[in-house]
Amino acid sequence: MDRYYMGLDCSSKGVHGVVLNDSEELQDTYKWVSPIKDFDSRFVDFLTNFHEELGIIIERYNPLCVAVEAPIFIQNPRTTMQIASVVYATKFICSLHNIDSVLVQNKTWKKYTVGRGNAAKSDILEYANIFWKYSFPEQDWADAACIALWCRLNVTGETT
Repeated sequence: MDRYYMGLDCSSKGVHGVVLNDSEELQDTYKWVSPIKDFDSRFVDFLTNFHEELGIIIERYNPLCVAVEAPIFIQNPRTTMQIASVVYATKFICSLHNIDSVLVQNKTWKKYTVGRGNAAKSDILEYANIFWKYSFPEQDWADAACIALWCRLNVTGETT
């Protein structure tokens, strides 16, 4: 039976997710965002949608392992706090669905997927487009795919 791996890339605007199978094949892409300008309202809107859809995703892709990119420090303290809020709310929602999720630092998943912990966004997008033979329409999906790949490598012990 195949195991599935979901990578989640969080921002202050929403969450992007990608699901891979044991063969590292792209299964699905997801995006939870909201057009609401105010962060507090937007946060509730897109995370409510994430909570509702995660149950459906779990039914389709079971068993599911989840990795979430850990919050990153940005010069703007407000944005840093917003991203951290989304990351930890996302982890909490996973736990409400009885899914253990693991946080992964961006330098770590980049090292084990792209090959360099300091890979630039353009390097990640290029790598993801070549690896999956798919043209990711957004950088955040390429990141989420690489996070899902790291998740698979981590579960199988290939990151130790």
